[in-house]
Amino acid sequence: MHMTTLVFGHKSPDTDSTGSPLIWEWFLNHSGVPAEARLLGDPNTEAKFVATRWGFDLPALLDDIADDQPCVIVDTNNPAELPANINNADIRGIIDHHKLVGGLETKGPIDVTIRPLACTATLMYSLMGEHAAHMPDAIKGLMLSCILSDTLEFRSPTTTDVDKDLAVTLAGQLGLSIPEFAAEMFA
Repeated sequence: MHMTTLVFGHKSPDTDSTGSPLIWEWFLNHSGVPAEARLLGDPNTEAKFVATRWGFDLPALLDDIADDQPCVIVDTNNPAELPANINNADIRGIIDHHKLVGGLETKGPIDVTIRPLACTATLMYSLMGEHAAHMPDAIKGLMLSCILSDTLEFRSPTTTDVDKDLAVTLAGQLGLSIPEFAAEMFA
């Protein structure tokens, strides 16, 4: 029997750190790996709105992590933003768009993907490969929301063409106007 892999982002979750665990939970389950998203704190107002808007319950809170618990860390690689016992967990992967901080220790080799993009969700899309074509609208909506949040609707200097192109594609598939949806989100 396989233990469920927990997926979580950083403490004080924003939209990307709330949405990306849900996106990766979907991907892992779609790939045959039992997974559950978790949060390391109460998400901000925008993140709560986005989860509700796309029909998701907020993931359960995780105070600390058990020894050998399989997990994937998203939207951070900074031990200060993670559970105290993180180095005793079974970290299976890190997916992030922030600078490498250091200080995490793993039980063996893992997949680490850190790319200079504005948003973790953008990076996840590229990692999904053929699975991305199977994303339900709710997952596409979460992904779009994460991108618009982290790029401040493309106004952030960290915005890349990859982030913007994916957001435009997702909005088109969902039949959404980016300016209208972003205004609704930021309100």
